[in-house]
Amino acid sequence: MDEGQLRAFLTIGEFHSITKAADELGLAQPSLSQQLLRLEDELGAKLFDRTSRGVSMTPEGEVFKAHAEAILLSTRLAREEVRRSATGLVGEVSIGMPISLGELIAPDIVRAVQHELPGVKLRLRLAFASDLTRWLEKGMLDASLVYYSDDLSYLRVEHIADEMLFIIGPPDAFGSVDHRGIALEAIDAESLRHVDLLLPPMSKGLKRRFNQQQHGEAIRLSVRSEIDSLPILKALLLDGAGYSLLPYLAVRDELRSGQLSAAPVSGMDLNLPFALVRAGRRPPAALPAVEAIVRSKLEELRRNGEWLVDQPLRPPVTSPDVAETLA
Repeated sequence: MDEGQLRAFLTIGEFHSITKAADELGLAQPSLSQQLLRLEDELGAKLFDRTSRGVSMTPEGEVFKAHAEAILLSTRLAREEVRRSATGLVGEVSIGMPISLGELIAPDIVRAVQHELPGVKLRLRLAFASDLTRWLEKGMLDASLVYYSDDLSYLRVEHIADEMLFIIGPPDAFGSVDHRGIALEAIDAESLRHVDLLLPPMSKGLKRRFNQQQHGEAIRLSVRSEIDSLPILKALLLDGAGYSLLPYLAVRDELRSGQLSAAPVSGMDLNLPFALVRAGRRPPAALPAVEAIVRSKLEELRRNGEWLVDQPLRPPVTSPDVAETLA
């Protein structure tokens, strides 16, 4: 007997139907019936009684079920033990990252950790920068991708890239756009005085970074709401309730579909240092291996042009038309 026959037997017992079990396993019903017959011949016992309502396990089938489950469990544990021995890494690792980025790369990171580090249990938390910073400071995460500020200078910080914030608004709010939905010309920072800004929560360090710049007051006075939910924030933007300052990834699909538009902002530094930061406590042994996976996924994103980082700022708008649109 082989694993396929054991799984087939257990699936038939679970669904009480050869037809449903075949659908679940992606097999033709005759093929599954033949597997069952061969297994019964090998065991010399009938495993199921056929009725008009399906199949039910015989007493002999019940006895064999316990052995089949034990065999499959033992096989799985053996594979995991071998893989764990090969990597030498076990334990739990907790990683945080911004929502907009995490929604794009988190599934790939989870799959890579499962494949490359089978002995490691990954806890992945997606949140806004303010929450991630707080969790790092409290030691609730082993490491996190965050928009770095001086508040975290006492921790181990690895600069990854500089990510630009764009002003996000209704379609055609900023004139002609490229294929990504980003305006061909930048908007002067002083124009932000004339809009209602809806922003995600920012850490104290990021707020201080904005306020220390020449046009920081324009942003501070224009903030009407801070919204701790990216879906709600995007819904409000789509309804035309205001503008926001967000990285490209946060609204990538809406920009590409023309539901929203974006523009870079000139006259103010909105390039945020993006970093991989470790908590102050002793890191788990598997953390460097998980961090390496995270870096590789970020690099793939950058190479594919999906993550707009280290982009030069384009010249500011001098035409009054755009300023009038914002006003």
